[in-house]
Amino acid sequence: MRSINPWLLFLPAFIIVGFNSFFPTLYGAYLTSQRFYMTGQEVQFIGYSNYMALVFDSTVWGALLKGAAFAAACVAIELPIGLAIALMIYKESRVNRILRTFFSSPLLIPPLTVGATWLLLTRADIGPLPLLFRLLGVNYDIGSDPLQAFFTVVIMDVWHWTSFVILVFVAARAALPPEPYESAMVDGASSWHIFRYITLPGMKYAMLIVLLIRMIDSLKIFDEVWSLIGEGPYKATNFMSIYIVKTTLSQLNMGYGATLSLFFLYLIIILTFITLKVMAGRRT
Repeated sequence: MRSINPWLLFLPAFIIVGFNSFFPTLYGAYLTSQRFYMTGQEVQFIGYSNYMALVFDSTVWGALLKGAAFAAACVAIELPIGLAIALMIYKESRVNRILRTFFSSPLLIPPLTVGATWLLLTRADIGPLPLLFRLLGVNYDIGSDPLQAFFTVVIMDVWHWTSFVILVFVAARAALPPEPYESAMVDGASSWHIFRYITLPGMKYAMLIVLLIRMIDSLKIFDEVWSLIGEGPYKATNFMSIYIVKTTLSQLNMGYGATLSLFFLYLIIILTFITLKVMAGRRT
């Protein structure tokens, strides 16, 4: 029986990845050099004009700043809450198994459903949250208040994705060996010192992985925000993904939309590379 070249086993995966990733990226790079509207206008080669327009587009830099603020707020809230809950429920017991199931349930809900649910919760006319805030003397209307819109999106993301943080931290804490904890308790170490000098160092790689994943996911969030409020009042939630979709699908400007997409892709790749280098540096 003839031996099969092992590279042939990877061929289907290469074809699928190439069709779904490499080809659209190359085609998008081609579109960045074109003036291309999906309105029947003639496609025209314009070189680097789309990139020059991006550099001087204030909406792009505003969207990036808002996205960075959103990602920072989400990570700053989700990681401490997820860590605290994970340390409470990591031990094996019937109650903790029920709690882990309860806390992981938001992950089962599709993002569009999350956005639609929060839309019903926050509608100024029928939503229970505006009614509750009115009873407290606060006017809560995310359709007119940009600050309320931004923080509502942050809270929605925290509600949806803290479950992921909890599950990763539960697994990381359960994987730590018990011997250092037993030795520390025998030596009379306090709970704070055990947490600071044993738990945190033991879970640091899991924390860095969660930080990387949640940072990237928060920067490219789209579905929940789009179904909840879109770009929001005064473009308070006009993140980069929202701006790209509006440019491509609403304005039908495929050339500039491809330029925004490619720029955002490279930005995410650079941020991921920097984060991985920091992780590798801390590991050595």
